[in-house]
Amino acid sequence: MNCPSCAGELPDSARFCLHCGTPCAPSPRPSAPAPRADERKVVSVVFCDLVGSTALSGRLDPEALRSVTLRYFELMTSRIEAHGGTVEKFIGDAVMAVFGIPVMHEDDARRALAATLDMLAALAELNSELTAALGIRLDVRIGVNTGEAVANADASARQALVSGEVVNVAARLEQNAGAGQILIGPDTLRAVGAAAVVEDAGLLSLKGKSEPVRAHRLLGLQGDDPELLRRFDTPFVGREPELAELDTALAEPDTRLVTVYGEAGLGKTRLIREWLGRSTVRWGAGRCRPYGDSGSLTPLADALGRLLDGSPGDPVPAVLRHGLLRDGTPNPSVEDTCAALVPLLAELARHRPVVLVLDDFHWAGPVLREVLERITDRLTDGRVLIVCAARLELLEHCPEWGADGRSVLLPGLSGAESARLAAGLAEVSGHGTGPGEAVPAQALERAEGNPLHLEQLLAMVAEDRHPDELPPTVHALLGARIDALESAERTALSLAAVVGRDFGRDELTGLALSGPEGRPGGELQPAAAGLDAVRPALHRLTRRRLVEPAGRETRYRFSSGLVQEVSYQSMAKRVRADRHERAAGLLAERGAAEGTVGGHLAKAHRYRSELGLIDPHTDVLRLRAAALLAAAGAQALARADLGWAGELLERAVELARPGEPAWLTAAWPLAEVRLATGRTEEGRRLLQEVATTDDPVVAAHARLGLAVLDPGQDLGHAARTAREALPVFEAARDHLGTARACLRLAQQQQLLGRHGTAEALLDRALEHAVRADAEPERAAALGAMGVSLWLGPAPVPAAVARCRALLAEHGSDRRAVRVTLNCPLAVLLALQEDWSGARECLAEADRLGRELGFAEAGVFLPIFRAAVEALADNPTRAAQLLRQADRACRELGATGLLGAIARDLARVLAAGGDRASALPLLAEMLSGEADALPLADAADLHGTLALLRAPEHDDASALAAQAMAEAERTDSPVVQATAALDQARTELALGRPDRAAAAAALALRRFAAKGHLVGIRRAAELAAEAHAAAGATAPATTAATTAEERPSR
Repeated sequence: MNCPSCAGELPDSARFCLHCGTPCAPSPRPSAPAPRADERKVVSVVFCDLVGSTALSGRLDPEALRSVTLRYFELMTSRIEAHGGTVEKFIGDAVMAVFGIPVMHEDDARRALAATLDMLAALAELNSELTAALGIRLDVRIGVNTGEAVANADASARQALVSGEVVNVAARLEQNAGAGQILIGPDTLRAVGAAAVVEDAGLLSLKGKSEPVRAHRLLGLQGDDPELLRRFDTPFVGREPELAELDTALAEPDTRLVTVYGEAGLGKTRLIREWLGRSTVRWGAGRCRPYGDSGSLTPLADALGRLLDGSPGDPVPAVLRHGLLRDGTPNPSVEDTCAALVPLLAELARHRPVVLVLDDFHWAGPVLREVLERITDRLTDGRVLIVCAARLELLEHCPEWGADGRSVLLPGLSGAESARLAAGLAEVSGHGTGPGEAVPAQALERAEGNPLHLEQLLAMVAEDRHPDELPPTVHALLGARIDALESAERTALSLAAVVGRDFGRDELTGLALSGPEGRPGGELQPAAAGLDAVRPALHRLTRRRLVEPAGRETRYRFSSGLVQEVSYQSMAKRVRADRHERAAGLLAERGAAEGTVGGHLAKAHRYRSELGLIDPHTDVLRLRAAALLAAAGAQALARADLGWAGELLERAVELARPGEPAWLTAAWPLAEVRLATGRTEEGRRLLQEVATTDDPVVAAHARLGLAVLDPGQDLGHAARTAREALPVFEAARDHLGTARACLRLAQQQQLLGRHGTAEALLDRALEHAVRADAEPERAAALGAMGVSLWLGPAPVPAAVARCRALLAEHGSDRRAVRVTLNCPLAVLLALQEDWSGARECLAEADRLGRELGFAEAGVFLPIFRAAVEALADNPTRAAQLLRQADRACRELGATGLLGAIARDLARVLAAGGDRASALPLLAEMLSGEADALPLADAADLHGTLALLRAPEHDDASALAAQAMAEAERTDSPVVQATAALDQARTELALGRPDRAAAAAALALRRFAAKGHLVGIRRAAELAAEAHAAAGATAPATTAATTAEERPSR
């Protein structure tokens, strides 16, 4: 038997190592730590295999061969373990090792590469002996790969078994390497970065991989100084307060020690180097390392040595030359070393200040800390400042550190600073965001002000990696922090990762104590231990700044979303599935939202399915998740939250199978979301599928949606479908369906110009929309009411007041209502010549429409804007807006509005004098059946055509008269007055001023009754022009009548 620590040989009965004292016998069961469950980790795997071992066996005696092989294995093992790796197994002549098991380190990839270089160097020494003794030499080839693996992280296990693609790729890289070569995979190179000296080995087709893998030959490793490991070539952003604090510390005569604290990647070293670059001090820097066999004071020796390099004439005491500066040890003693250092530093600082910098001081050993404390206590002369850069965990194992010095706490960058840094990174790297391109918002959001995280995330964007992936460096940094936690802390953190970015202490306690679906039998037993275990764990996690308080005393949140991601990804999928199922049961019991509960069940189903656990229990999870997500999605749609509704409903449809209740519940609302967000064809196909269902209510919804989407062969198709669906909805007491059917019937009445009838139907639609708590239908009904108030008999002042009353009643907290009702209100305000009010309404509608993700807003908002601009006598701008609406309409596939857009465009072009462009727009509509057009549209079309054909064509008068007759069959004073005005202009163009004057007078009366100030002005001007053309003066009573009939504003 061998000691697990020093590998010394021991008798089988030994309970402790006779060499180092390590316990060797298993501890009694009660005190044995619980083994860690399988975990998912990012590890670096090394495969090393002998080349030509078969030929070697033919040349050597079996005993000699065994001796050589054992020496080879022992040598490779010692080099691997010296760098913190774990030899997992020997496969024939191959050695497989893993870095990151049982405990992750942030530099596992670098350790793996350093180990492989040491393995080759050690083998070269062994070959010198073997060549002299046996006339042979050993050659190896090595492959290294980094990636996610499932691992048994139990340190007491005989072998730390790992599995995953990362292992297979490492083996394939080894097989493709030449003798004496080390091939490394792409993620290993990404993790190590510029510190690795490599040459491109090209794209390799590896067995088992569908895509070629880019490999590199490792030639060496550069030093691990910060200047080599970190990017100092990017613009320095922000940090002015922290620079000022360092200036203050240097200027204070009593300050000898400054510690710059900050999380990994925040830029502590970069801050200090930037500060030194701005000053005139003499300085030297050293770095503390997490492992190695160097002396305990090596970082101080490195800093002092670099400081002395610039001053070769400075006298150095012999005690330092033979101790500290030679091997980094306090030889002959700590006291002698300090006694020599203090006067030397004082002398060096006699002419200008001296700064000693110690990076990564959280890895400093106790001897180094003691020496620095003694130095700072004794320094009285000169200007000597020691600056340490450390993570906050330094204070966990050394809480008294720096009590007599100054501390600088480095925060994350602000959003603006992060954006500036991202732009600088893109400029330096030559890829990513270019001039005028936006920095990827997801990268900025995930980085949360951490420069290193931002750099790595942007690099992944530039490489077209999946946006949800974590860069190897970031995963390694955070994974190592989490892996070093105590078991209770890791458990609490991973449970919290299941709950979400924000979580409560009671949720973790309940989740830890519960079994599936909230049943007893969780991870912390007995039950009484739950709160006692969670509370201190959260306290320690808060102290370590992995979580932070969030409002109330028992609420917390992850300090970084990336910490949550890494903690979550470390769980095996089987564990994730179990915990999500337990979370669903717990949250459902506590009345959580259906979408939250359904999301947990969906994840439980997903992970069980990915593991091949296809059984009745997994199917129950699927059905329950689909039902909850469908219900939550329908509720989100009712609130007009299109983004969230679409996400929930898409997940429900993916989980459910066609024909299942959850699929029916989710499918037709999802179709509507797709239509509303511009995915017209996808929405249409889904509605067609739903329309074939046996459920009469669901099928009626689908048919009504299809009828509106594609009006069919005649004007009444959508209305007939609505009339057929209405009794189905009423019998089922489906308020949503009833609201939709009434809305479609009202819209048909509006097309026929019967706004009084439409308003009664819209009142009914609004009533049922309110009872259904359906915001889209409420908004549509109110928007349609606004159109009828604009075009119908109500005078403009009363219509404006009614719109504002409806907004106050229904729109205070409903954005969709403000979008649909502000549009007709804007036109009503334009009728009163309140141009600023009209444009403010449209601006608000545009902003809110974008927030809600309404794709159709890109169609109807330009139409309403064009109406306002046309009323403001700006036909050129109106034409631009209508062409914009036409493009948006075609992009959406919503062709039903193209005819109305073309008619409006023809009218504004005619108003602008562009008859040549206007006439072709009407040609296609004129080729159709006359009775296919609604009355109001027909009146508008024939009136516009009359204007365009006069004075060259005598039929212009008949067209104008036809338009007037069609308009009179509506109850819209706006349509009637516009037709009369068209008739007046046509008759005047045909040289008939008397008829023109009569038509203008009719238009004036109708506009006056409506309170249409723009129309009143235009009709009055045309009447005066007609009277002047007839050689007469307008009757004196005209102006007075107009003033009397004009409603007050």
